[in-house]
Amino acid sequence: MVRRYFITAFLLLVVLSFWNPTSSFAKVNLKSSEPELCYSCHKSLRKELEATSVHSPFNKGNCTACHNVHASKHRGLVRDDINELCYTCHQELRERIMSTKMHGAIRDGKCTDCHNAHSSQNKYLLVNAEKDICFNCHKDLRAEMGKLTIHPPFNKGDCSACHNAHAAKEYNLLNAPSNKVCQRCHPPNCKAGGVSITDKTSRMDCISCHTGHSANTKGLLGPYGHPDFLDQKCLSCHKPFRKGMAVETVAEGKDLCFSCHVKDPEKFHDDDLHATVQENSCIMCHDYHASNKPDMTVNERSVCLQCHGDIDSKITRMTKKLKGIRCEPVKSRRCFECHVPMHSRKPWYFKEGGDVIKTCVRCHTKEHRVTHPLGDGVIDPRNGEVITCKTCHSMHNAQASFMLQFDRERELCIQCHKM
Repeated sequence: MVRRYFITAFLLLVVLSFWNPTSSFAKVNLKSSEPELCYSCHKSLRKELEATSVHSPFNKGNCTACHNVHASKHRGLVRDDINELCYTCHQELRERIMSTKMHGAIRDGKCTDCHNAHSSQNKYLLVNAEKDICFNCHKDLRAEMGKLTIHPPFNKGDCSACHNAHAAKEYNLLNAPSNKVCQRCHPPNCKAGGVSITDKTSRMDCISCHTGHSANTKGLLGPYGHPDFLDQKCLSCHKPFRKGMAVETVAEGKDLCFSCHVKDPEKFHDDDLHATVQENSCIMCHDYHASNKPDMTVNERSVCLQCHGDIDSKITRMTKKLKGIRCEPVKSRRCFECHVPMHSRKPWYFKEGGDVIKTCVRCHTKEHRVTHPLGDGVIDPRNGEVITCKTCHSMHNAQASFMLQFDRERELCIQCHKM
């Protein structure tokens, strides 16, 4: 018996020594070569070679660089997840995305949402004109085309003149810090009270005063702004300007703001953690010259996510998992749509006096009419707390459709209703 095992093992080693796992047992002769064989069925693709921009592998006829000729779990018989497939050649793009701020279109979608994998009549293989692709998501920007003053690159639809469509170090995906982007075309020439303050403003964030798209004011100020700033009444807040001297305000920190804005103790809390971050806690959330928002709030992504990066990561994972999420404030990280730091004593700083239900109803009026019982007297048996919208829904870390914490078919209900 032992002898037979030794003989079998020896013969197996001999066979393995001659076997090449990379070799084919039989050579398959194709009817014709690539790409002619592909074009015999996909006749319309040949005409795409005449487009203005043609993808290099497609132009070379290397169809199998991206497609598996037999089977694939991905649409179009592509070899891998479409983004991963693109990164195999565009490695520098992957590195930039991993190390900087990623465009939401890439985070939540696919490369082919914007680019045609074969060819296009548009630059960069874009599926449509650049501005049409951008407006498809940034619908609010289309309305800005009707304002009195329009920034020329924006008017031409040349979004990439200022923004990077994939990833960038700067907020709003600017190609560079705003002062450097703007000064490529606009040499700084700012005056206040007849005195040049260019030596200060040349280093400032231009979009703290100007909008890069359009406005109903001269110089693209705003579109919303502090009334005294828009009326050029600088000395309402500043001491007289002197050439070569520092720009000073008539009062320090938040005292300057409260010299005009009544400090309501119910709406502003000095002892709040957010109020201790900097000397003037007002400008943590509000611009003091001009803004893109009626309430003069800053870009939340540039403020909130500095500390709450874990929330950003959770939303990214959630939107990838739940493709049907339509909540724009969540997808766009518009935190101030729901939260008002320093202006509420309630947990999570919800609007409407910290009332979770009222905050949600502002947008979800129809859903509220057919909701599960909520509010006073309706108690969660798990923790004894009042049931609100966030008892079942999660705005940042949902696991199921409709941004629910559990699947609504059964798993959600049995959390409380033990059968």
